[in-house]
Amino acid sequence: MKSTLKSAGSRVRSIGCTLVVVALGGALSAFAATGNPGNISVQPETITFIVGESTIIKAPWPTIQVAVTDPTVADVQVLTLDQVLLQGSKVGSTDLIVWSEGKQQVKQWRVRVRLDVARYQEKLDELFPDCSLEVSDFGETLVVTGLLRSTDQTVQLHDFLEKTGVTFTDTTSVAGVQQVLLQIRVAEVSRQALRALGISYFHTDDDWFGAMRGVSSGGATNTSIDIGVPAGTVAGDITPFTFQQDVTAGPLTTIFAGVPRADFMFFLNALAENQHLRLLANPSLVALSGEEASFLAGGEFPIPVVQGGSGAGGGTSVSIEYREYGVRVSFKPVVLGDGTIRLEAAPEVSELSDVGAVTIQGFRVPALITRKAASTLELKSGQTFAMAGLLQNSVQAVNSRIPGLGDLPILGPLFRSVRYQKKETELVVLVTASLVEPMSLAETPPLPGFLHKDPNDWEFFIDGRLESEEPAKISSNDAEWLRQMGLDRLTGTGAWDSYGEPVPSSQAGVPSGRDTENAETQSSPESGDQTKARARRRRL
Repeated sequence: MKSTLKSAGSRVRSIGCTLVVVALGGALSAFAATGNPGNISVQPETITFIVGESTIIKAPWPTIQVAVTDPTVADVQVLTLDQVLLQGSKVGSTDLIVWSEGKQQVKQWRVRVRLDVARYQEKLDELFPDCSLEVSDFGETLVVTGLLRSTDQTVQLHDFLEKTGVTFTDTTSVAGVQQVLLQIRVAEVSRQALRALGISYFHTDDDWFGAMRGVSSGGATNTSIDIGVPAGTVAGDITPFTFQQDVTAGPLTTIFAGVPRADFMFFLNALAENQHLRLLANPSLVALSGEEASFLAGGEFPIPVVQGGSGAGGGTSVSIEYREYGVRVSFKPVVLGDGTIRLEAAPEVSELSDVGAVTIQGFRVPALITRKAASTLELKSGQTFAMAGLLQNSVQAVNSRIPGLGDLPILGPLFRSVRYQKKETELVVLVTASLVEPMSLAETPPLPGFLHKDPNDWEFFIDGRLESEEPAKISSNDAEWLRQMGLDRLTGTGAWDSYGEPVPSSQAGVPSGRDTENAETQSSPESGDQTKARARRRRL
């Protein structure tokens, strides 16, 4: 028989004469000695109750002996001749065996002690009323399944279960979309203004010679003016002065001229220069919540590494290592729930530069100009965060002159070089994170450049065209996709960019196409109030 009477934490003292529980080994031996007559239970009934609670079992006849096969799971006490008390000690299974007077009759029950699943379910419903959680048990393990609204609730759930001391398995998940699209925009504008004036000259004569070489922080206007006496010349009345190397215009020289009959030549550096640089990188990448993703659009450049042997006669060798450059994005999103995203992002934009380049054994190694940032952010889906920014202004001015002569009111510019350089840089890194789903389209959307059509021989050789003048034909599905994205007026070869426009979370529900099999890209104009992606045409 199975009793459902529960008295949690109760202690029942035996009334009258309490029978002594015989050891398990002796009980089983006595059970084996009786054989297996028809009055012995062969298929035991099952008694199930909660750990820490107790239940009373009523025997069908007066008992003289009771035993449990695993005393650590349940404790047994005899209350009366026909009543036995079971107390659950820990989760598990055991057997309860009772013997009648003379051990002629034997009764066996299968005892299962379980976790209080209902109590855990009630408490979790109280702690997380807006979640859908279900609790079950498997042996000594509590299994929690369902959906949570945020990762903070996951942390709270684990903290609660750990403090109860129960062994648990969490199979819950955060509700909602778990894929994140990251858009990073690195925009930089650099302006540089340069003004410089310098002069170098030399004059030779039968009786004398002289030169003035203008030098500033930017360099000299000419490579060198080196006049001297050759080595080994005997000192005398007439010492031969010669040019020791060629006198040529330097990289900073803008004007140079000479008067052969006057044995005079001059080099002039007069420059007013304005430089403007605009850099825009817009990489995009999709990753699953909790997973790290990386992206690189660029290349690798070689770096020679000299490896030499030690000791006398040790030779050297040069090996090549490669370093990456370009647009790199590395990020790890975590969907917190309720449309909130925690983002660890590290964008980097680098390019090769001759400024700072070095030469190693004839190998020229370029330098890198790098803009990179790394940070952890929290933002809602579709929001944009200014992750990093820079405003830099620098001014450099140099006045190189011959003391005294360079300060003369009118002739001073002939004996001095001046250089004034001003540079302004503005840099901002914008990060946009959005929860997205895969595109539910019958066909793959058209790719950049799919409108290109090869020119024929007349268009290529005679007209010099790199694309055909005939409009490209596309399928009805592609034409509908272009209309949906606001790109139906895009013509010619190339690709489109849509910087700053919101990203659709899903393309589910887009019609599969029109009845027309072939449609041209020049579809009907859209209404003025319809939002369109800003398309920029790129020609080859």
